[in-house]
Amino acid sequence: MRVVVVSPAVPHPFGETAARGLYVLVSGLAARGIEVACLVAGTESASRIREAREWLGRTDGGDKLRLDIFPLTVRPVALRKWRSLWRPFSETLYARGLATALERQMASGYDVLHLEQLWSGWLVRGRPRTLLNVYQLEVVDWEQRRLGSWGERKALLQMRRATRRILRSARDVRVVSPRLLARARQINPRADYTVIPFALDVSLYPLQQPTDAPVVGLLGSMHWFPSRSAAERLITRIWPHVKRRVPNARLLVGGWNARRYLERLEGPDVTLVENIAHPADFFASVAIMAYAPARGTGMKVKVLESMAYGVPVVTTAEGAEGLDCQDGIHCAIREDDEALAEAIVGQLGDDTGRRKMRKAARALVEERYSREPFLTGMLALYDRVRQR
Repeated sequence: MRVVVVSPAVPHPFGETAARGLYVLVSGLAARGIEVACLVAGTESASRIREAREWLGRTDGGDKLRLDIFPLTVRPVALRKWRSLWRPFSETLYARGLATALERQMASGYDVLHLEQLWSGWLVRGRPRTLLNVYQLEVVDWEQRRLGSWGERKALLQMRRATRRILRSARDVRVVSPRLLARARQINPRADYTVIPFALDVSLYPLQQPTDAPVVGLLGSMHWFPSRSAAERLITRIWPHVKRRVPNARLLVGGWNARRYLERLEGPDVTLVENIAHPADFFASVAIMAYAPARGTGMKVKVLESMAYGVPVVTTAEGAEGLDCQDGIHCAIREDDEALAEAIVGQLGDDTGRRKMRKAARALVEERYSREPFLTGMLALYDRVRQR
């Protein structure tokens, strides 16, 4: 089998969501002897690209994998506006050299064209045996967001246009959760949909030694509204309830752009950390992960990652989307602020309960959200797509 992958992110086991998912996919396919051509259109730094190549070079079957990078370049303003008007969020289409490379790969023969993330779906039209992979739907993420400026209203309008056009042109779509399946079907009921959850390479997530310190953590990319809303809610609305019950508790909030968006909320017991060398460093220092986003479709990788490291999670149904976890066994799921605070306090005071939950959560990740079950599902889906 030969698979051609187009992605906006370079495959990296500790990059952003798309980068992690892509790493598990392409490294796993290559390890199974499948030929993979990975075309990345993005703005990755030279150091991140070098790291990605190093990680991929360590995997089995590295000779089966080709990684080509096509940088997104700044175009004249008038041209960018015209392209955005015609095809919103279509930057991937115009990465320098990508179109030529893709046509060359397809001409040399392929079984499946795998498009990562919704906006890459502009490449669907006219290309047979194409699978569109959708991790989230931003039009849903924005449904409860206050739109203050004309720019935000315009962005939402463009998102709606792009989402409808892309999904209505797709025949085969993989989504990561039943919620995404239901919303995508409202837009295009004729497509064939398959739910295959996000997965991690669990071998890279050693169980962390549990800490007895009353430290609650939240880790996420703060430029992404769901993570930022979760952090703001935790600091301003949930944390005061926790502090009244556990005066010596501390809160650690980390991730990209944490200081830029949250500096005004930092205090004596609230610490912001931006430059985290490795996620294991963060999770080794917290007793609980608390993640309660207001809105955000798709699987929350930081929740899954926390479970893999063996750090108990307190979250909402929104935060547990796509995870087949049971409240009180694999994580604690609550909705209102006081109930979330009560769950945090209860976990901080229950060492035995935390240890049971960490083992159950880790076992769940290994069984359902690790590389092997993920690849089994993807290869079965590829077989169906290539028979079109």
